Amino acid sequence: MKSARERRVTPSWLSRGLWCGIVLLVAIGVAASIGRGVFLSDFATRAEPLRQQVLHALGRHDPFLMERASDLSIFDGRFSAHPVSTVFHILPGGLFLLLAPLQFSSRVRSRFIQLHRWSGRLLVLAAIIAASTGLYFGLFLPFAGPGESVPIALFGGLLLYALLKAVVAIRGRQVALHREWMIRAFALALAISTVRIVGAVLDLTMTPAGFGPRPMFVVAIWTGWVTTLGAAEIWIRYTRSHSLAA
Repeated sequence: MKSARERRVTPSWLSRGLWCGIVLLVAIGVAASIGRGVFLSDFATRAEPLRQQVLHALGRHDPFLMERASDLSIFDGRFSAHPVSTVFHILPGGLFLLLAPLQFSSRVRSRFIQLHRWSGRLLVLAAIIAASTGLYFGLFLPFAGPGESVPIALFGGLLLYALLKAVVAIRGRQVALHREWMIRAFALALAISTVRIVGAVLDLTMTPAGFGPRPMFVVAIWTGWVTTLGAAEIWIRYTRSHSLAA
């Protein structure tokens, strides 16, 4: 009879696919952080001509085109009016997304354990700062009103809770449990990139049908976070026996 380790050897194609997805989402998140940092006051507005070109190429029409400039001004205005909070959101958030994947590398952990520990402390701090400022924007300056505030409060709170559980677990030398909670924390941070992908798809498909930007933004938030966190939970359960046996 095969051991738990033998039963849970992850196929190479699955690992490669997972890492390709992670790299894509990290790239989107980091690019968005850089874009917002460089164009603090009008990043979304600057992307609008590209959006219009894509809609035109697809033969689709935006029925809300007359209100689009006003909506973009409100969306961008939250960040331009609070530049310090924006910087404390995008810089730590981008740093966390960029470096967190290295924390899951067994090769890095085995060869540079002290680097893993100290970078882990730095990344937890960065995630707390990014999540806290994200909660500020979502709760006090929501673009989509209460429909945005509720999921931001839920998933932002879950991110802080996951970080706390991960820290408590590793201080208690519960390495496998620490790994699981850090996967959840990383997924909750990475989900903002999934939200952007879902939002773009909904915009191109649902806007021409008459669905406004605010309801679609709320749907994108729920879909992106639930999907990404759900994928993380599936991965945790798939690898749990292997982790415990290792």
